[in-house]
Amino acid sequence: MLKLKKEELKDKAQWTEAGINPPEFDYQNLVDKTKANPEWVHFGAGNIFRAFIARLQQELLNEGEVETGIIAAEGFDYEIIDKIYKPADNLSLVVKMSADGNLDKTLLASIAEGLKA
Repeated sequence: MLKLKKEELKDKAQWTEAGINPPEFDYQNLVDKTKANPEWVHFGAGNIFRAFIARLQQELLNEGEVETGIIAAEGFDYEIIDKIYKPADNLSLVVKMSADGNLDKTLLASIAEGLKA
């Protein structure tokens, strides 16, 4: 069974076998670089942020265009950080459904930290 935990990122084959696109970068390296030299803090850590903005940052990371992730800061609903971000090590599963019913599943790892603002 797959779990949204950073230890599970070490075995990318298990994600691919499940039909989920894993990140193409080293997650711990991303976290370390982001904490040492933060470039982007996004206020509002909800679903729209993760499905669109954080997914686009992941594409840039996968292509080697950027080296740091996003720090997500939540200023309204702190439960998002406590119940979604922290238990899943800031990882998410983004599923996009095409008009033909096909599902594109991505393991989102572009968020280096989730904070309560």
